[in-house]
Amino acid sequence: MQVVLSDLVRLRAKDPDLQAAIFSFLGVEVSPDLSHANVRVSVFGDDAQKGAVLAALDRSEPFLHREMARELHMRRVPRMSFILDESIEEGDRLTTLMREVAHSEGREF
Repeated sequence: MQVVLSDLVRLRAKDPDLQAAIFSFLGVEVSPDLSHANVRVSVFGDDAQKGAVLAALDRSEPFLHREMARELHMRRVPRMSFILDESIEEGDRLTTLMREVAHSEGREF
């Protein structure tokens, strides 16, 4: 589902906020009854860009859902909610902090 969604957004979505942004889908968690999926999205940029990408994905959800149904040939394709995932940024921030501590102690990290 994650791969198909990524291809659909990259190749078929026409929203300018999606075409101009750098983002990726980090994961998809589907409910057991296949009625809903939470899609974790990482966006490179400031808070305004993150908000614009999430809003564009929400606007595009009906189109993406319809196209996913055609691509996946499943009896039920989940409706999608897009959730900002900042784990990559948090990991980068922690790595920077660890480097600063190691540097202040005269060690390499």
